[in-house]
Amino acid sequence: MAVSDPIGSARILVVDDDEQVRGVLSRILERHGHRCELAASADEARATLSRSRPDIVLSDVTMPGETGIALLEGIRHDFPELPVVMVSGLGGLDVATAALRLGAYGWVTKPFDASQVLIAVANALIRAGLEQQSRAYEEGLEQAVADRTAELRETVAKLELSEAALRLATEDTIGALTRAIERRDIETGDHIERVSRYATTLAIRVGLPDEQCSMIRAASPMHDVGKVGIPDGILLKPNRVSTAEFSVIKQHVDLGYAILSRSLQPLLMLAAEIALTHHERWDGAGYQNGLKGEEIPLSGRITALADTFDALVSRRVYKAPIPIDQAYEIIRENRGTQFDPDLTDSFLDCRDECASILAEYPDR
Repeated sequence: MAVSDPIGSARILVVDDDEQVRGVLSRILERHGHRCELAASADEARATLSRSRPDIVLSDVTMPGETGIALLEGIRHDFPELPVVMVSGLGGLDVATAALRLGAYGWVTKPFDASQVLIAVANALIRAGLEQQSRAYEEGLEQAVADRTAELRETVAKLELSEAALRLATEDTIGALTRAIERRDIETGDHIERVSRYATTLAIRVGLPDEQCSMIRAASPMHDVGKVGIPDGILLKPNRVSTAEFSVIKQHVDLGYAILSRSLQPLLMLAAEIALTHHERWDGAGYQNGLKGEEIPLSGRITALADTFDALVSRRVYKAPIPIDQAYEIIRENRGTQFDPDLTDSFLDCRDECASILAEYPDR
C-alpha cells in the first residue's frame, strides 16, 4: 500500500446484506478507480478473506446472523493490519465511537453520499499506510541494534535519514487527509491553513524549540478531523445550531482522537492530543473532559487561541466575519477564563503577524 498515493486505487471488500446498498457502494467506489468484491454476509466475507486479501473492508453493522461488529472483531484478531470502515443506519455517535475503539478505521452513516464514503475510505487507507511505514521503520531500527556489527554506526545514520523521510511522508499524508476533509466542509481549507500558521506564530513567540514549533505547525491542521463523523445537516447548517445539535458537534473531539491516536508516530500522537483538547478552557468549563489550567496540554491551549481567533475573523455559514481589532478585544476579555493568561498576552503581541496571515489566506 503506497503512502505516496494514499487515495489511489484500492481493492475493497464491500459487505452488506442489502443488494441495493452493495451496488450503490461499489458504483461509487469503482467510479473513482477502486476495485470491489461483494459479500452479502459475514460468512461470505470470511470466505473471501480466506482466498485473497483486499486493501480495505467496508462493512454494514446490522446483518442477519453474525453482525458487522463481530466481523470487525474477527478481522482485527485475524488480520490486524487490514483496515475496516463500518457502514450503518443506526443513530447515535455512541455506536460509532464504540466501533472506532474496537478498531474500526472509520464510520459512514446511512443514508450516505459519495463524498462521505470516499473520505472515509481515503482516511482509512492513509492511516493504514502510515502504520505500515511506522512498523517498517521500527523493525529496521530493532534489526540495526541487534546486529551490533562494525557497520552499526553507518546503519544508524541511514535509519536517521529514514526517520526524516518518514516524518516528511507523515506530513504529506496529513496534507492529503486535510484536503479530503476540505471536500466536505467548505470552511475547512483556508481555516486549517490559518490555524496552523497562527499556532506556529504563537509557539515561536513563547520561545518553544524549533522542533516543537515545527510539530505544532504540522499537527494543528488536524484539530477538527473528527468532523468527518458529524452529519452534514448539522455541520453545514446555515444558522445557529440547537443545544442537541451542539451536543453532537462536541463529539468531533472524541472522534478525532479515536482516528489519530492509534498511531505511535509522534506527529500523529500530537495531532490526537490537539484534536482532543483544543476546546478545553482555562477555567475548566470546556469540553469534553473539563480540564483546567495546565491540565490542558500546551499544544491544546495554543490551538484553542488560534482556532477561536480564526472563527471570529472568518466568515461562517451562520455569521459574518468581525474586524481584527474587535476579535483581539474578545480574546483579551477571555484572558484567564477561556484562555491561558500568559499565552493570551503573547498572542496579543502577535497582532501584526496574524493580520498578515489573514491577508495571505482570505476567506474564499
